[in-house]
Amino acid sequence: MASTLSTILKQKDHLTTLTPYSSRIRQKKCEYPDLEECLMAWFTQCRQNNIPVSGPILKEKSKLFATNLGITNFQASEGWLEKFKKRHDLTFKKVCGESASVDPYISQDWKNELINLLVDYDVRDIFNADETGLFYKCLPDRTLTFKNEKCHGGKNSKERITVMLAANMDGSQKLKPLMIGKFANPRCFKNIKSFPLMYRSNKKAWMTGVLFTEWLLCIDVDMKKVNRKILMFVDNCTAHNNIPHLENIKIHFLPPNTTSTLQPLDQGIIKIFKIMYRKEIVREVLACMGDVPCKISILTAMEMVHKAWENVGAQTIVNCFRTCGFIKDGQKIGESIPVQCEEVEVLLSTWNRLEVPVSFEEFVHFDDNVATAGTFTDEEIIQSTSVNQHNSDNDDEEEEAEVPVISLKEAHFFMSGLRQFFGTI
Repeated sequence: MASTLSTILKQKDHLTTLTPYSSRIRQKKCEYPDLEECLMAWFTQCRQNNIPVSGPILKEKSKLFATNLGITNFQASEGWLEKFKKRHDLTFKKVCGESASVDPYISQDWKNELINLLVDYDVRDIFNADETGLFYKCLPDRTLTFKNEKCHGGKNSKERITVMLAANMDGSQKLKPLMIGKFANPRCFKNIKSFPLMYRSNKKAWMTGVLFTEWLLCIDVDMKKVNRKILMFVDNCTAHNNIPHLENIKIHFLPPNTTSTLQPLDQGIIKIFKIMYRKEIVREVLACMGDVPCKISILTAMEMVHKAWENVGAQTIVNCFRTCGFIKDGQKIGESIPVQCEEVEVLLSTWNRLEVPVSFEEFVHFDDNVATAGTFTDEEIIQSTSVNQHNSDNDDEEEEAEVPVISLKEAHFFMSGLRQFFGTI
């Protein structure tokens, strides 16, 4: 399955989770590309969750998709199944029993074992990666609406994004984040030719196995260019199950059910990232006071995510790795190290100007329970096919205006005004 995904993901334009399947299917000239796109997405999802899928099950599922897609002349024959398997390089193997759950009280043993895992790598080549969810356009006065809500793709799903973050052990490198939204082509992207982040989409703005694979392959290519071998630690969520063949990245999974204490990003790195992101929101709110209503588009959020990630300090990252037992050269495993942010006090001083009924701490943490991965229903898979995706990319984003095209003359005029403004303050 990993080889299948790596083949699929060599294509350049992956704006949704399901697009690679349709491209590959059409190259093979199959008769029902949308049906096979849906079926392959469903099959991949099953394997991510370690659900065994046999030939007869695939045939029955294909019939259901055919009915839902309005295809009346489809025959799920043995001949069709064999051709489907060849088109997607599928083989069916006996599934062995799964590993037993790991005892939750293994943190100290893991930290002792970790020392040996790190021996062959320099601190700059040891990474941790994890996803976090954001209600990206939620302003302070709306925090109470979302507080403690577990967003699993319901009515507020269009307000959220998932961001994949990764940093190395000495804080010298933070990889470019992957941002996952709900819309493949938001209106605010029109006329924009370059972006500070990688952006992908699906109907629930979730991390999926295909997106995770693509992200890893992109990093692997970058590392290969500089002849660099790295070790990357990730948790064992279902979206991380299908690891592709990687030449310059070695993936190691953290023990199950222990990421809250053993994953460096969860020890304060993501918290500081969110503080920095909320700082940008507060600045936007203050800038809009008494003027136009404050609106946060996907493009604005992308710029804020980029700036917030850049502002996470190297010492914060080092402290969080060390707290989780990532040590080298005889260092001692320290106790939990408090992570400080120099700009928090400044934020708190401006917070009172907003006169909102929640604390800044609540504003930072209100979306901590936002889901970053899950299971798509058959209806959602069908809606995400290339044809339906094209028709519904922008249905729920009418409030976001296109970014106007600025001429060279206008840009020169604005720059002159800015220079004059900053020269007077």
